[in-house]
Amino acid sequence: MSSTALLIAIAYGVATIVGALVFLGLWRSTRRRGAVDTEALARRETAWLLVVLAGLLALLLATIFFTPYGASAPPGAQVVEIEARQFAFIVDAGEIRAGEPVEFRLTTPDVNHGLGVYTEGDRFVFQAQIVPGYVTTVVHTFHEPGTYKILC
Repeated sequence: MSSTALLIAIAYGVATIVGALVFLGLWRSTRRRGAVDTEALARRETAWLLVVLAGLLALLLATIFFTPYGASAPPGAQVVEIEARQFAFIVDAGEIRAGEPVEFRLTTPDVNHGLGVYTEGDRFVFQAQIVPGYVTTVVHTFHEPGTYKILC
């Protein structure tokens, strides 16, 4: 498991535990008998809204910088043009150097396609969706030299 995946798993694990504790606290509070103070309930409701919003914002900030989307290749990067067609990929590339960013420009003239890149040992590397009339750009750096497969 990569460090990014571990961080995301821990963040969501903590959020789940906090959510369970909040649920148990709320459930326990409904078991009390007595008069209802509606003003106090309104203040608590506002406070809980702010707590939930702060938690969601913290999760967003903890994970958003690790998403692989929106990356752009530096000037002079390797470029691979791939056109997806029904039952085929037309790849315009020669040998790709490991350790340097590769910009994949993906197009299709017909229907939506999925493109997955795998190692020789069938380990998943990355995937993209290709939509007609749109150029999908994916930037990836292959750290290990080898032969990679493109599968639908």
